[in-house]
Amino acid sequence: MSEDGFRTLGKSVDVPEGYVMPYYIEDQKRRVSVARTGGRLYAFDDLSTTNGAPLSSGLLTGTIIMSQCDAARFDIATGKPVDGPAVKPLATYPVRERDELIEVDSS
Repeated sequence: MSEDGFRTLGKSVDVPEGYVMPYYIEDQKRRVSVARTGGRLYAFDDLSTTNGAPLSSGLLTGTIIMSQCDAARFDIATGKPVDGPAVKPLATYPVRERDELIEVDSS
């Protein structure tokens, strides 16, 4: 982990436009997904707040991701639920690209 709290998750090329990649942060026992849409990266909790389903296997349309299990939809830019049954927001995290790597601050 860097001095500013960011940690490397993987290579930038692993997350092309319109794609969602899950990562596991071992020391925090946390699943975080990184998505690239509109040329920008977004990092958010991978597990849905409704039933714990992995959002990384859901459908990404713009900044909206839909759970494959119950059709709950979240805005990955804000974490806010867009459509039921979700009512609790997702946690979102600062994310950046540096030296062709993806880094996230999940503290």
